[in-house]
Amino acid sequence: MHPFTLIAFATALLLLSGCATAPMDGGSSTDRSALAGTASKGKDGAATALTRADAALASGNLDKALFEYLQALNKDPDNAELLYKIGNIHDARGDTQLAEAAYRKAIAADPRHASALTSLGILLARQRQYVEAEVQLRAAVRAEPRQARAHNALGVLADIDRDYARAQRHYEDALAQAPGAPMLHNNLGYSRYLAGRHAAAIAAFERALELNPDYQLAWRNLGLVYSRQGRYDDALQAFGKVQARPQALNDVGYVAMVAGRLDDAEAFFDQAQRQSAEYYALANANAQRVKVLKGEH
Repeated sequence: MHPFTLIAFATALLLLSGCATAPMDGGSSTDRSALAGTASKGKDGAATALTRADAALASGNLDKALFEYLQALNKDPDNAELLYKIGNIHDARGDTQLAEAAYRKAIAADPRHASALTSLGILLARQRQYVEAEVQLRAAVRAEPRQARAHNALGVLADIDRDYARAQRHYEDALAQAPGAPMLHNNLGYSRYLAGRHAAAIAAFERALELNPDYQLAWRNLGLVYSRQGRYDDALQAFGKVQARPQALNDVGYVAMVAGRLDDAEAFFDQAQRQSAEYYALANANAQRVKVLKGEH
């Protein structure tokens, strides 16, 4: 896969990260046990268990937090917020089926729980179940129009559909709620790049980097746009913030090749080969592709 395809995928995954998956019906104790094994009811009330769970979660102890949330759930089995938090823990642990089960249960208990709707939508989008993901995410913004995560994820889905104008509206709606989020500026920039709005894309990436100068994905995306514009020195400088120069030379060459600037591409691949044996094979393979495109093979 071409490195800039990876950039696009990495962007989408960042957009969709933060949640976590298997339909769940009914409200039996069997269902609740399936969320994370059997939890004893204990002697404490739901409120006490919830306090302990929140404290454990804040300290990063997911196992203890999950146990305490389940204790609280035994006392209050239809508590949507509890189910949502349980889903988040399963998602963080990579237990996507259990996460989806918990999110769906939370939504059954409260159909307007915007965070659960958002998390389920994001989870489904990560599984490429885009149609249902969009249904859940749209329900989230109906329930809470200022749900930045939902707008962000809807932006990703719109970019996948190549509806860049709609995507950018969603990113802007998300930024209205979280203007200091570098990821959102990066995502807006990438959508602008896909739409051919290169100057506007650069402005968004630069804003992301003002907020977080170490944001690697924004540096890569900035290098990508500069390469597309033929601003090679700027591109190499941007790529150089996050990768070795031979790799930067190869990547700039690849963008030039895709843009049809074959002589430029060949020159960059040649430099990459000469500067590093590590990148010789990749840059050489790309150089051979240029020769084919130029009709020399």
